[in-house]
Amino acid sequence: MEIVLIRHAQPDWEPGGRAVDDPSLTPLGREQAKRAAEYLSGTRFDAFYTSPLLRVRETAAPIAEALGMQPEVHSWLHELKLPSMEGFTSQQVQAFFREANARHIDKWWDGMPGGESFRHFYERVSAGIEGLLQGDHALGMHEVSGHRLWQVPESKRILIVAHEGTNAVLVSHLLGIDPVPFAWVRFSTAWAGISVLHTLDVAGGRVFSVESFNRTGHLEPLQNRSDWKRDGRVQS
Repeated sequence: MEIVLIRHAQPDWEPGGRAVDDPSLTPLGREQAKRAAEYLSGTRFDAFYTSPLLRVRETAAPIAEALGMQPEVHSWLHELKLPSMEGFTSQQVQAFFREANARHIDKWWDGMPGGESFRHFYERVSAGIEGLLQGDHALGMHEVSGHRLWQVPESKRILIVAHEGTNAVLVSHLLGIDPVPFAWVRFSTAWAGISVLHTLDVAGGRVFSVESFNRTGHLEPLQNRSDWKRDGRVQS
């Protein structure tokens, strides 16, 4: 079993200087998505899933065309839900995140003030991937001495295009790492970065292993552009 995770490309968070809650991609983001599609072209996937948010669907569109597949949209792949900041200025957005990030670490479990709690987010995403693997793909799972071992009846390759936070939780959960409320920092990825997990034999079952994390070689021709920068938000 192989799971390929892609973070969406660069979003246009503040078109015209005002924030939007569900942004489309920037011109650079559209080019990043195109490069990801070219990189994956010719790869065979058995299933393709995306988050419902616009920045992810726009990232997935050229990939879908290159693969000749239409993705299934799953709501559990939604990023950690934030309070609405529609219409905020850049200064207001940055002030919100500075104040939120300055809270005591225990408060981070509550998520962003006014948004979804991180506990609920982690449970949503982890339950979603387990339901997908055990339901749609017929994987079995059992615990041995406190360790989770998977039974994989058929080798498949799954593609998921989602968000930095969502993908970080997927990596954490599938590797059996205890959750922390800053998972997106521990497994931070670039826009349109590609990570790959696969299963390996352990004690008569299988466990997930990291084959590669945050591949960005397909994006190298773009990294000298003046509009290439890290996102100022915490989750995106």
